Amino acid sequence: MPELPEVETVRRQLAATAGARWETVTARPCSLFRTPAAELARRLTGAELAGVERRGKVLVLRFGGEWDLLVHLGMSGQVLLDPPARPAPGHRHLEAGLADGRRLVFRDPRRFGFIRLARHAELAGLKELANVGADPLEPFFTWDRFAAALRGKAGAIKPLLTGQKAFAGIGNVYADEILHLAKVQPGRAVSDLTAVEQKDLYHAVRGVLAAAIEHGGTSFDDVYTDLYGRPGLYGAKLRVYGRDGEPCRACHTPLRLARGGGRSSVFCPRCQR
Repeated sequence: MPELPEVETVRRQLAATAGARWETVTARPCSLFRTPAAELARRLTGAELAGVERRGKVLVLRFGGEWDLLVHLGMSGQVLLDPPARPAPGHRHLEAGLADGRRLVFRDPRRFGFIRLARHAELAGLKELANVGADPLEPFFTWDRFAAALRGKAGAIKPLLTGQKAFAGIGNVYADEILHLAKVQPGRAVSDLTAVEQKDLYHAVRGVLAAAIEHGGTSFDDVYTDLYGRPGLYGAKLRVYGRDGEPCRACHTPLRLARGGGRSSVFCPRCQR
């Protein structure tokens, strides 16, 4: 599933189309739409894109009038600018013809994402954005705020990182990478972390996500691509995720796979404590 680096990569590229008018809008009804497709197309036709924000893993396209378009990429979602004739129209769930002749296509073959239209004033109360925690890319994501989010928490550290209520946008891939860089095992209790480990974890969150964005995110089997159809290149940099049984890049100890809470984690039994 696209996580913060992938969604942020698309957001930055999509933001470059701000100011463009959506001259035509075609919405093909399917389970992705939480607003009736016909209504969405009617309200956005002729609207001008004012800017693009991100709330965790959700893209928020803001239009100059009263409307926002929420897009969640799910597991296979893509936003593409001027894509080739393929994929087939059946997977082009939402298309916008821009006034300058370019076309934006929103597609999600597996349909685990969603598309919803909402008024600006409704945004804060939407269930899709409820309980979204602090964003690690925001300036206010300081060490003090990070430490406060850990304080008093029970349970293991990895579910806290991936749960979205404390920190927005981190999923299974980058949680494994963050924990390896911070030298903390995924099953460690939050209450057991020392002040030094907490500080290392904070810097690992910022460092891993920034590096992943710099490389355009991570692609698996070309499911995720950026706005121009290019895969993310961070996969070659992954320290642990997807590498169980392979040697740790730091100490060469074979990496281990652990399962718990419906998720798998890969870690180094030597580097991570």
